[in-house]
Amino acid sequence: MKIAILCQEEPLYLGPFLQQVIKARPNSIQAVFVAGHRGAGEKTTTAQSSWQSLQTYWLILEPVDFLRTIFLRIRSLLLGSLDPASVAGCAKRFKIPVHHIQNPNSHEFMAVLKALDVDLVLNQSELLLKKEVLSIPRVGFINRHASVLPKYRGRLASFRAHAAFPPEYGVTIHLVDEGVDTGPIILQKTYSAIQPEWSYPKVMEALCHNVHLLFWEAVDLLSQSGFQLTPNEAVDNAYRFPSLAEAKAYRQELKSRRSLKKH
Repeated sequence: MKIAILCQEEPLYLGPFLQQVIKARPNSIQAVFVAGHRGAGEKTTTAQSSWQSLQTYWLILEPVDFLRTIFLRIRSLLLGSLDPASVAGCAKRFKIPVHHIQNPNSHEFMAVLKALDVDLVLNQSELLLKKEVLSIPRVGFINRHASVLPKYRGRLASFRAHAAFPPEYGVTIHLVDEGVDTGPIILQKTYSAIQPEWSYPKVMEALCHNVHLLFWEAVDLLSQSGFQLTPNEAVDNAYRFPSLAEAKAYRQELKSRRSLKKH
């Protein structure tokens, strides 16, 4: 299959995942479209909301990983495609064309995508796409979602699954439609070795380990004649970024889990 990648730069988990995707089968990647940098949390408009968002991240990530996240994001902004985790930088090293775009729903993007004549687009952006865009590739757009669908949809769904009682861990590869994580499921993997007392970043590291192999497995399944997709029936509204109150409740839950583990 001929594949394009639509993404935003994000140096912690997204960038390394996409680099592994490219390195595994570079000849299959026809182009990479980069729509800026992926946002961190909800967009804030006041000093108070910005402060609350920062506190929320501090609680979710815990001190060491919070500081590491800040460092990696600043480095990514400063270095651009020279950043070690840059998707654009990795694509350039393999001589894959890189297009920097602002709006993937624009006529300009659609024209370039049609000219590429790809079978599939791996979408790793937080941008919702119109039906007109989604219908361009022969097979469609595909997404890697770091949680179990349809139960955990939306922003930071992997955190929601980790904070839940009982926690539930998995990765879903699914087709993209106009909804939020509602497209048909290609394949899904659950993880039983992840421990509920782990920090959220440690959980994410486990969920991202070799997950590029899961993506390519999904691509191979889509290439098979007669392969059947699994329905992805949304059970609830998609999650939004956690509130400060939810982050505080999560830390209390994590404290209880770690206390039980010690005893």
